[in-house]
Amino acid sequence: MTTDPKHTGPVNTGEINWRFRLRQALVDSPQSQYATLMVVAAVTGVVAGYAAIGFYLAVSAMIELFYGVSEQVLATGVRSLDWRLVLIIPTLAGLIVGQLTRFLPRQQTHGVPDVIESAALHSGRMSARRGLLSAAATMIAIGGGSSTGREGPVVHLGASLASIVTRALRLNAKFGRTLLGCGVAAAVAASFNAPIAGALFALEVVVGHYALHTLSPIVVAAIAGTLVSHAHLGNFPAFVVVDQHFASFWEFPAFLLLGITSAILAAAFMWSTHRLTAHVGRQNWLPASLRPAVGGLLVGALALWHPEILGVGYEATTRAINSDYALLVLITILGLKFAATILSVSFRFGSGIFSPSLVLGAMLGGAFGLVAGSVFPHLASDPGVYAVVGMGAVASAVLGAPISTILIVFEITGDYSLTVAVMIGVAVSTVVVTFFQPRSYFHQLLVNRGVHLEGGRATYLLRSERVSDHMTRDFFTVHESAKLAKARELLLLQGGGLLIVTDDSGQLVGTLGLDDLAGDHHSDDELVGVCARQADTTLTADAPLQEALEKLDRTGEAALPVVQTYAASMVVGVIRNRDVMKAYNSALLDAQGRGE
Repeated sequence: MTTDPKHTGPVNTGEINWRFRLRQALVDSPQSQYATLMVVAAVTGVVAGYAAIGFYLAVSAMIELFYGVSEQVLATGVRSLDWRLVLIIPTLAGLIVGQLTRFLPRQQTHGVPDVIESAALHSGRMSARRGLLSAAATMIAIGGGSSTGREGPVVHLGASLASIVTRALRLNAKFGRTLLGCGVAAAVAASFNAPIAGALFALEVVVGHYALHTLSPIVVAAIAGTLVSHAHLGNFPAFVVVDQHFASFWEFPAFLLLGITSAILAAAFMWSTHRLTAHVGRQNWLPASLRPAVGGLLVGALALWHPEILGVGYEATTRAINSDYALLVLITILGLKFAATILSVSFRFGSGIFSPSLVLGAMLGGAFGLVAGSVFPHLASDPGVYAVVGMGAVASAVLGAPISTILIVFEITGDYSLTVAVMIGVAVSTVVVTFFQPRSYFHQLLVNRGVHLEGGRATYLLRSERVSDHMTRDFFTVHESAKLAKARELLLLQGGGLLIVTDDSGQLVGTLGLDDLAGDHHSDDELVGVCARQADTTLTADAPLQEALEKLDRTGEAALPVVQTYAASMVVGVIRNRDVMKAYNSALLDAQGRGE
């Protein structure tokens, strides 16, 4: 027994120990934290799932408000409108979007690249206000006819809501990044009725790894989001596909050729989008708040020929994969959709590119299938089969997410028999596109902002942090006229490493290590300057850490001197290989949620 200072009576020590152990078991243990995370992941999945279907319904409501028809028959309904309305509606929507985006960074709606950056660099923290405002602007843009997709904005919205949960529960960076992935997975799963694809998209594109402690909560969230979608929208695939299958294994070379063609189209799409976006951004005469209106006007003008290009384009995609279009119509819609999407994105009239890439792929594949059928009528499958393969091949090349894309195409079509054909097209296009565009669309957008995340958080650390942040200023210098005995004494005093040899003005002459003094061919009376190795490789303090790693690896040195500038070789520090690798490994573990 002991006495609690807050109470006058005796306290049972055994009872205190029992309560402490119970709390440790239920709250503080890794097992209980993991179980709690699973519950929070499910809640996040439900919230993101409702956000996704809410976004879907809001876009549909906007389309009915602007055009007076449902999203499923948008193109058909627009044909009955006065041509002036087809120009006015997207322009008006663009004016509204331009006013809303004035309150957003870079004055544009947000999407997947912002989520990737948040996961890698900001511990999964995102602004809820910006997320909701961006979602509202995107709803109006797509509802008004923007030739972009809703999946990217939905991903950003789901991630923003997950960040709210992270802040409310005061979770650390490890759990914050996991919950961000949960929000993304649930949003994608609810949008496409595709839980497997949603989970893998979050892991492949946003989180960047498949560690088990991250995989399980994300899968739970994806399932939760799918259940919400089923409860309110029903269990239906995104596209209604007639029963299709490929005719012969002899078609595999055709699918391979379609993969190459899809890669070329995807590369042209990404290159054109980035170039036109940069060009429009340099036009100071056009205020940023008016750019979406100009984009809307241009898209409306293109829609006068084929209104199938308006919005996400699922009506046109469904008709293409069910072989309802002639060759000339497919090619025309392909060209117009290509131009309309580039204009929409470049003029900040929307930002999602997943749906457009599906439309482009379906049109390309359908056209390819008609040509293949005319050349080999007894071997070629229905053009709809090629349209499905083209969807996957173009989308995977643009997104840089082959695994997710294969599963998304499978789950949104509900046709397993085409999976092998889709896999061939996706595998080929994903490889071929790198010859033209080494980065995916999302990562190129980040690079345009100065953020290099192709290799994840660890690679970004190497490129963004400076040598001065990781070098040591604890080093010894010795004059070149000193005796080797003095140098050996200093090296032993600092435990080995690198000794900096300088001249009368303090400039770098060379370096000296214990290995250089090994053997009997050096006497203590020799001058340090004679035995010093010339410092062929040095680093400046403001050099990126990646340069340090590359030079250390190339030279095989354990450490390199750091100079103030290459012109004035005044040594300001020493960068050690072990310190660089420690920083890299720490960032790598942190990115995988194991560094906390």
